[in-house]
Amino acid sequence: MVEIECPHCDEDIELDDDEFGLFECPYCEEEFLWEQESNSIEIEPAAGFSVSDLRYFVPPAVLIGIFIIAGLILLSLVNAWANAMSCGWQNTC
Repeated sequence: MVEIECPHCDEDIELDDDEFGLFECPYCEEEFLWEQESNSIEIEPAAGFSVSDLRYFVPPAVLIGIFIIAGLILLSLVNAWANAMSCGWQNTC
């Protein structure tokens, strides 16, 4: 059994777990619809969002990409320099 509240008079009404559809409240005699609850999540796009709003995200993304590439280049240069220094000036590695 499931206990629901009448949307019209706010009285508690007991229904079987598998009962869904149009019902009449025994207290106020108004009709109401009881539907099965869904366990799925509906994903909807944000209100007022359009693809053209992406123009605000592109410049920071490009800047972050440039910093990452520059950092990787600098890291490889420092790594090459450290390897050269560990072998000594005479390349005895």
